[in-house]
Amino acid sequence: MRIYFAFLLLFAFSFAYGQGNYHVTNYSLVINGTSNLHAWQSKANEVRAYGTLQADATSLKTIQSLSVEIPVKSIKSAKGSIMDNKTYDALKANNFPNISYKLEKVVSLNSKNGGIELNASGSLTIAGVTKKIDLYVQGWLTADGTITFKGSKKFKMSDFGISPPTALMGTLTTGDEVEIVFQVSLKQ
Repeated sequence: MRIYFAFLLLFAFSFAYGQGNYHVTNYSLVINGTSNLHAWQSKANEVRAYGTLQADATSLKTIQSLSVEIPVKSIKSAKGSIMDNKTYDALKANNFPNISYKLEKVVSLNSKNGGIELNASGSLTIAGVTKKIDLYVQGWLTADGTITFKGSKKFKMSDFGISPPTALMGTLTTGDEVEIVFQVSLKQ
C-alpha cells in the first residue's frame, strides 16, 4: 500500500510541476507612445500565449517553446474610436489581424527561489513584418505552479514598415518610438 501511495504522490507531483503545456491565465499589455501634443496609451484586451515549459516547485528549468498573439482589434485607447481606427489602419489590421511573438532561443535563464531572470531572442511580427528582437524578462513562480513574466520593449514603428499615425489633417503626429509593457501569467 505504501508503494502505491508513493507512486500516486510522485505522479501527482510530476504532473503539477513537470514539463507541460502552459496557457495564459492573466495578462496586462500596454502600448505607450507620444505625439506632438501629448503622451498616449493603448491596452490590449486580449492576449493569447501558450508554450511548453518545465518547472519544479521552486524554479523554472527550461522553455522549449513560447508563442504570444495579440489580436490587433483588441487594442483600445482611452482616447476612443478615432484613435483606435488610426491604430488599426497603421497596423494594417484587415490584412494582418494579429501581432505575434515567437521565442526562438533562450539566451540565459536564471531561476531560483521562485525568481526568474530570462534573456531571450525571438521573432516579433507586426503589420506583416517580422524582426528579430532580444528581450530581458523578469518573473516569478507561485506555489500553484503559475509562472509570471514581466518586461518591456521599446522599438520604432518604422522598423516594421509602419508610418506613425497622424490626425487633424497632419497637425497631430505620433512619435515613431513606442514601448510595450507587459505582464503575462501562464499555468499548466
